[in-house]
Amino acid sequence: MLTLIIMMACGGSADKPDGESETPVDLSGWTGGDFDFQTVSVDDGCLSGAFEALFMPDGPATPHNFEYPIYIPSYADLPENYSIDLREPFVEMPVNVDSADGLTYSIRGSVMESVELGSSAYGDCVVTMSVDADLTPVTLDIAEGSAEINISDARGSDDLCPVFESDTCVVSLGLSATR
Repeated sequence: MLTLIIMMACGGSADKPDGESETPVDLSGWTGGDFDFQTVSVDDGCLSGAFEALFMPDGPATPHNFEYPIYIPSYADLPENYSIDLREPFVEMPVNVDSADGLTYSIRGSVMESVELGSSAYGDCVVTMSVDADLTPVTLDIAEGSAEINISDARGSDDLCPVFESDTCVVSLGLSATR
């Protein structure tokens, strides 16, 4: 009874301070299609953050647009295998898209074998990048998610490749996609 009186006196509920309950978004009309992606955040666990500029070249406060739209299939078409095009220095990447729960899209084990680091400090160094990503629709036209990029096997002929503290370093990205 005391809880009810306090909630009435404050005019709110546990869900929202203005007394309205949270209404879930109806995603039953969600369909696949081409989406414009952005990197909205980066957590660079490699070389004290040296790779941050590779994923967000205008700085961590400025979302970075992907160069090409990326196709997201409808749930009814899953699982689906195809390739996506990314901007330089990234290369075309094969993806296997699935959804274990019928809500979150999962990409696991996508590999780009030879990504150029693109800095004169690293010479002709290339690395292997393995990508795992999750993406969840939040409205009928917007999805949000994250990607974990494991960077390994730095190699080049001029001995300018960075030396990682372990065999693999990880960069985590926050992603947004808009139809």
